[in-house]
Amino acid sequence: DPQVVPCGARAISSCTHMLAGTWITLLSLSGVGAAASRRAASPSSLAFLDLDEFDPVAAVKGIPGAVRDNLRIFRAGTGAMWRNRKAASVVRKRVKQGGAAASYSELLLLRKSGDDAQKLLQAGVVYLAVPELLPAMLYFFPRSLPSTFETDQRRARRYETIGRLRSKAVLQLLTTLEEDAATKKGKKGARAAARLETAKELLRAGPPPRAVGALAPYLPSADDDAKQLQRSPLKRLEGAALKAGCGAIGLSGPLPGFVRRSALRKHLQHVAAEDDVLAAALGRMSRDELLEACFDRGLGAPGASAARLRRELSHWLSLVRTTAAAGIADAAEPKRDPDPARVRLAALSACAVSSTRAEAGAGLPKLLYAKSR
Repeated sequence: DPQVVPCGARAISSCTHMLAGTWITLLSLSGVGAAASRRAASPSSLAFLDLDEFDPVAAVKGIPGAVRDNLRIFRAGTGAMWRNRKAASVVRKRVKQGGAAASYSELLLLRKSGDDAQKLLQAGVVYLAVPELLPAMLYFFPRSLPSTFETDQRRARRYETIGRLRSKAVLQLLTTLEEDAATKKGKKGARAAARLETAKELLRAGPPPRAVGALAPYLPSADDDAKQLQRSPLKRLEGAALKAGCGAIGLSGPLPGFVRRSALRKHLQHVAAEDDVLAAALGRMSRDELLEACFDRGLGAPGASAARLRRELSHWLSLVRTTAAAGIADAAEPKRDPDPARVRLAALSACAVSSTRAEAGAGLPKLLYAKSR
């Protein structure tokens, strides 16, 4: 049929354009990440803004090297993505057939394999729609680069960004709670005042094991339908708290509420599944794995030692058990365990507050409230 050929040709052309766009996007992301890392590591990291020092000849001569670097990162990243996908498929098949349960490293492999494929698709969509937003995407979503494309410098920069976003989320939430309590009236004002008192109790409590007790009333699930709770454990989470929870894990920027809620729920459920096998893996985890696990839970600092990170994760596991027990004791139906995602959100909140207190990036607010000499 002569009419079929043009349609098929258009379909092939569209698929080719989409694939090429995705590849170019990932290459661009790799280049942006590498360039940002090099600028961050340079003592004169803002020198590129000085037009007097700009050398167009050197810039042109540097293009071939930059292209080679980007191609090398791109090839290594795509190759690692393919190997991870095959390895994840083997793990899924083994578990589905009743074999040994997935270990902590295998759970991470399953999560990253799926996340990287999704990021690949998102990168293609962004390239086709608004390619100018690529730098903004990296800024607002530090986790948007597929894990296999990250260099060591880019990974360190991502942790620093998440640490800043975490501190910013905590401070903004506290400001919002005070503002709501002062301005809202009626039932909304009463709820705002109650949330403000909870925040004060959490801040006065100090370390996470004591601070998490302030959040126990929010954990019981006795009033919720079990199936609905499993589908949407964060349904009742207020907008400001939802935004802060996303900020604590490095998700910021202008996003619809349902996207934030879905991303945070997915993250907390992954963490809950990994916590089941984390204790057995702590002694064998590398520093990079420990750092990744800590930042997933509102803990850690880029310069922390492996021993400190391991201690923080051990405290996290104890905190989760304490939080769940507090929720059961406070529940109207003690036999029903609190939802794992809610438990992790409470623990994440307490840990994010503790990390912000120790974070160097929150130095100006500390100076603002410090007593003058």
